[in-house]
Amino acid sequence: MAIERDGASRKFGAEVRRRRVQAGISQTRLAEMIPTSQSAISDIELGKIHAKEDQAVRIDKELASDGKLLALWKSHYDGYEPPDWYRKVPEMERRSSQIQDYQALVVTGLLQTEDYARATIRAGDRLASDDQVEAKVRERLTRQEILQGTDAPFLVAVIDELVLSRRLGDPKIMREQLQHLCKASTWDRVEVLIVPSSTWNPPGVDGSFRLLKVPGAGTILYREAGSTGGVIIDPEAVDEHVSLMGDLRAVALPPDQSRALLEGAQGEYT
Repeated sequence: MAIERDGASRKFGAEVRRRRVQAGISQTRLAEMIPTSQSAISDIELGKIHAKEDQAVRIDKELASDGKLLALWKSHYDGYEPPDWYRKVPEMERRSSQIQDYQALVVTGLLQTEDYARATIRAGDRLASDDQVEAKVRERLTRQEILQGTDAPFLVAVIDELVLSRRLGDPKIMREQLQHLCKASTWDRVEVLIVPSSTWNPPGVDGSFRLLKVPGAGTILYREAGSTGGVIIDPEAVDEHVSLMGDLRAVALPPDQSRALLEGAQGEYT
């Protein structure tokens, strides 16, 4: 649904003010940078007027928002649609310098074994034909190739401990998947962190999500929610999930203890 102009102006203005205050810059100083008047900055922040595109570009640059403010402005005023690659997860992953992935239900697709991937795809869509399942498996395995190159992104895989006891496929498939996670956790550019099931009031109960740091595009949020999942460009939502990822990493076991837990969990599948 389209956002009314006044509502859009208030939302954009509130985000400008939040980032300006966070940067420790006064309205007068920001006005000098643009350049415009202090009263104009005040009116933009209060939503009394909508910023022009060249103003949005300058504000985005001076507040170092990595394109987030400009994307917010365009989404409200310019019928903005992100480029095609922005909506394609594999392409986003290839462009990323860092991927932070939280999974509450299954192992992240970038670290799934072939058999585990097949089992998760089959469990998620029991009506899919064998050809459809195999096509998705091949696609998932192809995505994993980005972790093998010399310019591989740094992957932080945060996984809820309950994922380790969610039985998919058969005991052999689960054992091999846990072994693969252990091996991956020793790779130079991969970190596997387990959130213990004993954690009280754990963050992240709303579901899985992924943060991708893409040079030239800033941090991109991808929410996984079945058929409604997808890219979210709202800067407020992105910042909220950056904070949420920080909370998840804080309660997760450190890498060596996470690896030890993974090794112990393999005994469930003898």
